[in-house]
Amino acid sequence: MAEPPATSSTPPADSADSAAGSGAADDDMGPPDTTPSEAPTPTTQPFFPGTEDGRPFLELTLLEKIDEFLELPNTAFAANIAGEMGLSGEQRWVPWILDIMRFGGTRNVNDTSMRALETITGIESSGDFNTDYVRYGSWYRTYGIDPGEGYEEYKRVLYAYVAYEYDEILAQVTDRLTLGAIQWGGVRRGGIPELNNPERLTPVEADFMTDDELVLGFVIGGEAGAYPVRFLARHELANDVVGGVPVALGYCTLCLTALMFDRRLPNGDVLTFQTSGLLMDSNKIMIDNETESLWNHLSGTAFAGPLAGTKLEQFPVATVRWSDWLADHPGTFTLDTPPPTFFPELPERPPIAYDYTPGAAYRSYYSSEDLWFPTFETPDVFELKDEVVTVDRGDHALALGLAALERGDPFVYVLGDEPLVIVPNQGGARVYSAADVEGVPAAAWRHGATVEVAPRGVQHDELRVNGVDGRNRVDVRLPRIVSSQSFWFAWYGLHPDTEIWPPPDGG
Repeated sequence: MAEPPATSSTPPADSADSAAGSGAADDDMGPPDTTPSEAPTPTTQPFFPGTEDGRPFLELTLLEKIDEFLELPNTAFAANIAGEMGLSGEQRWVPWILDIMRFGGTRNVNDTSMRALETITGIESSGDFNTDYVRYGSWYRTYGIDPGEGYEEYKRVLYAYVAYEYDEILAQVTDRLTLGAIQWGGVRRGGIPELNNPERLTPVEADFMTDDELVLGFVIGGEAGAYPVRFLARHELANDVVGGVPVALGYCTLCLTALMFDRRLPNGDVLTFQTSGLLMDSNKIMIDNETESLWNHLSGTAFAGPLAGTKLEQFPVATVRWSDWLADHPGTFTLDTPPPTFFPELPERPPIAYDYTPGAAYRSYYSSEDLWFPTFETPDVFELKDEVVTVDRGDHALALGLAALERGDPFVYVLGDEPLVIVPNQGGARVYSAADVEGVPAAAWRHGATVEVAPRGVQHDELRVNGVDGRNRVDVRLPRIVSSQSFWFAWYGLHPDTEIWPPPDGG
């Protein structure tokens, strides 16, 4: 969703430019070079700016130092505070130090922060900024240490130096553990411009599309559409109307998840969404323009603001090759290449124009095993960035390894008491429910049984089955259920009790 942790002590004038580039973007954002261009070895005690009341900074208590730091953020104060927090040994200071690391920007601040976190957690520092930022941030998220009193104001004031509106936005987050998990993603609110009612093309008009490129396909209200991944990987959000339904497709580049939401609330109000510029567990946080509520993208649930607790309805989305989607949905629409984004209210700011070449977005991130931002510590049944097809049925969750799925045939997976039929395709899988099917013996839906799909029986909304396990001849149509795809780390962070396929023990 955004760039890796910045190390500049002064937030950029508008970090959206660094995320997009003005002109054809190159290899997106890579982990930062945290070695300052000029880093002389200090021979004397570092200079400390004066305090407001004239008292020497080094004579203040830690809490007084924090107050001075918030009044006048600077690297000398930051390094001293991080060091003193580390010497205290108190675990509650971990998220405070991580916030200092996020904005510290000098080798002294980074090194002091990493040593402090090593002392507090007992985990050896790697000496690398990005590795330690993720390592210690994930430790904090996993063990859920309360940051303690005063953290709310500290976080709000510090983030307000990035964008003043973050003060009010973060004031809505009432849980300190959640607040400590929130990270700045490197862009301000709306810094990655969303697509609003994007221009559409027919397949004939979209002659720039390649057969093998991935699209995000959906059918809503009888209307079929396909958003090219190469566009959504740059914009991450689309507010649209499909089949008469106001929808929003959110695409998190960091966790590789596309979800289609109904923008309507039960009272009839319609929301529009933006990228907030904030992350939690290396997953984008959305914000709606109507109430300023914050939304967890992976769950579609508002966790802060007036709509806290509200969960958006979802529609199934298929990640498939363009040629496969087109063969099944010849009347589909797709999107025209988005034009550059101009900023009439900021005429001095250059327009944002992206490189939309398939695979260009976040190439360095996807080619590495490393994360850019903290998340929960994750069991190694899959690699962190292994893609999984995921199902959430309320009381039961399931993660299916995509690599194994693509090598297999349709089969039955019994999740809880509900038999599901998993139908792999190139790039993903569709999931259908076989519960409550009249005239089909229960034994037909035996866990692990292979499924014979009728010719052209794989539809977006339903599946026609001709037989199960080579023995039971059936002729039924099964409804599709909502499933999604993501990197393993992102799914586990939200569903630690998930079932896993293939089974880790080989059973």
